[in-house]
Amino acid sequence: MIERRPIGIFDSGIGGLTVARAIYDLLPNESLLYFGDTAHLPYGEKSPELIRRYSSRITQHLVESGCKAIVVACNSASSNAIGAIVKAAGPNVPVIDMVTPVIRSISAEDGCQSVGLIGTRATIASGLYGETMNQLNANSTLVSRATPLLASAIEEGFFNDSIPGAVLEAYFADDSFNNIDSMILGCTHYPLVRENVQALLPKGVKVIDSPKIIAQELKRVLTENSRPYTPEHKFQVSDLTENFIFSAHYFFGSDINLEEVSFS
Repeated sequence: MIERRPIGIFDSGIGGLTVARAIYDLLPNESLLYFGDTAHLPYGEKSPELIRRYSSRITQHLVESGCKAIVVACNSASSNAIGAIVKAAGPNVPVIDMVTPVIRSISAEDGCQSVGLIGTRATIASGLYGETMNQLNANSTLVSRATPLLASAIEEGFFNDSIPGAVLEAYFADDSFNNIDSMILGCTHYPLVRENVQALLPKGVKVIDSPKIIAQELKRVLTENSRPYTPEHKFQVSDLTENFIFSAHYFFGSDINLEEVSFS
């Protein structure tokens, strides 16, 4: 039955687990199928062409696995491959990206006039956040900075360590974000170091909760007329690493269905 079909979520690694957890909290009766492309991380340092190739193949896999919606829990893929992902998903499977719902949410709020953005090189270079903001909220300005070392540090399991703080201090040293009122964490890894980011920003700057916004957007998009049932959650990776195992257990406990999937 259609209501038992899972929601497909993918990222290059552990970052998308922040989005998966937000979806799990908001939609506890929905089944999830998560795919982490750990064999090819990080996406933020890949070419747009390669990001599109990886993202299209994963989307095809999730659709073939019966997913009723696709959440692109990766800003690099959302910024560089959304057209290819939508095409791979087909007309009957909705796709939720990380960019449009967040900018739409910010645009609906009062007081968001100068917005900061940190993300991978691929995300910042795409310019999609700025383009989307110009379309939805032309009165706001965007101050963006690529922070390429940060996602790799988090992926290596250092999000409970002092290393991300030191990396962020180096990126924030020129005071570019001194006059912003809101900050977008433009990589799904970054909510894991949200407190480090908040500590470096001027008092009163709001750090946007992107995973929560994406979960709310998914809830809006899904048409749910189903009876309650016991959900099943699966986590798949292209390379089963110790870091991913640790992070998956960190977010969802030890009793999870975790498997390695290879594409031929």
